[in-house]
Amino acid sequence: MLGLVLTAALSGGCGSLLEVKAPSRVDADSLEQPRNAALMVAGAISDFECALGRYIVGAGLVGDEFQDAQLASAMWPYDQRTFTSEGGQYASSTCNEGAIGIYTPLSTARWQADNALAKLEAWTDTEVPSRASLIAKAAAYSGYSHVLMGEGMCSAAFDLGPELTRAEVFARAEDRFTTALDAARAAGETAIENLALVGRARTRLNLGRKSEAAADASLVPVGFVLNATYSGTAARRENPIFTRNIRDGSITIEDDFRNLTFGGVVDPRVNVTYVGISRSDNITPLWSQSKYTSVASPIPMATWDEAQLIIAEAALGQTAVDIINMFHTRAGLPAFSSSDDNAIMAQIVQERSRELFLESHHLGDKIRYDLPFTPAPGTPYPPKAGGSYGSLTCFPLPDVERLNNPNIGGG
Repeated sequence: MLGLVLTAALSGGCGSLLEVKAPSRVDADSLEQPRNAALMVAGAISDFECALGRYIVGAGLVGDEFQDAQLASAMWPYDQRTFTSEGGQYASSTCNEGAIGIYTPLSTARWQADNALAKLEAWTDTEVPSRASLIAKAAAYSGYSHVLMGEGMCSAAFDLGPELTRAEVFARAEDRFTTALDAARAAGETAIENLALVGRARTRLNLGRKSEAAADASLVPVGFVLNATYSGTAARRENPIFTRNIRDGSITIEDDFRNLTFGGVVDPRVNVTYVGISRSDNITPLWSQSKYTSVASPIPMATWDEAQLIIAEAALGQTAVDIINMFHTRAGLPAFSSSDDNAIMAQIVQERSRELFLESHHLGDKIRYDLPFTPAPGTPYPPKAGGSYGSLTCFPLPDVERLNNPNIGGG
């Protein structure tokens, strides 16, 4: 974000900065001033949007939404579930690289949002007239960075602190979302209020507090959607699902999401098409998704649809059946009918995988619901790579964090 702030400061006509002999060495503290508060929050949001797209690709490969379709080996560990704490691109690749990083992009987005939040909480309304609005945004985007780390990482650490369990990461997310809600309501930021409600409901669902999750979800208005935005202005701003799946053909849709039907009717929510053999490895059948059709396609972060599925999971029974059938009617699918809560819960899991397809949820759902990963561990991996599928289902805390964090084991 320093580069973003510096660029904006220079383009804004700050002559004193232009006279500096080494502008690349400007201390960040000199730029983190109240007058730059909006820019700091915008930078944090941009960092999160980049991290979100990369997380969906990497987690999709691990969680069976995607399959690798290229000869380059860098992404095989995702698909093969053989990545290790030693690193590789999941641990160290940034948003400014073409690789699909997980830990560093999310950690960067989280730090930027928390840093902006801390500064805003120390400044006054006089110094920053839109302070409550900016606090709401910074806290909400920090919350979402925490949620993705809680769902995808095996454990995490923040700001040289101790290693935290997934539940402890979710607790931090809940705290950020509560801060965002209070500030959004004070500022009249309705969209951020609803973003935080969906985020906190998602967090509480992960913590097993379903009734509290449903209480938040029930406040989300019909039709609400808040998207992460993308564009073709720079590689880091492109939608990586489109670029990897359609433009480059380096990943394909996994078997689990091909030719999905309900009651014999094709499910349009997972509209994928066979387009031939991958031109990259000349082996893998290439299936393209139609959810994201350009480098500028937005990605839903929080929706009323997700909120309804949370309510269904908390309630079960006829309430859940009615919600499922609302989705089926909208999609032109036959009605679902059951009075067995086990069958209803199984259908909710299916509904989540289809309604929230390629929106960052599936890996976390597989872990939370203890669903099998396919192919099973020990199954031979495609001949292009050799070896077998592994058993890892979450991203381990990278060694680089352990070695450099004195509160974990480094020093």
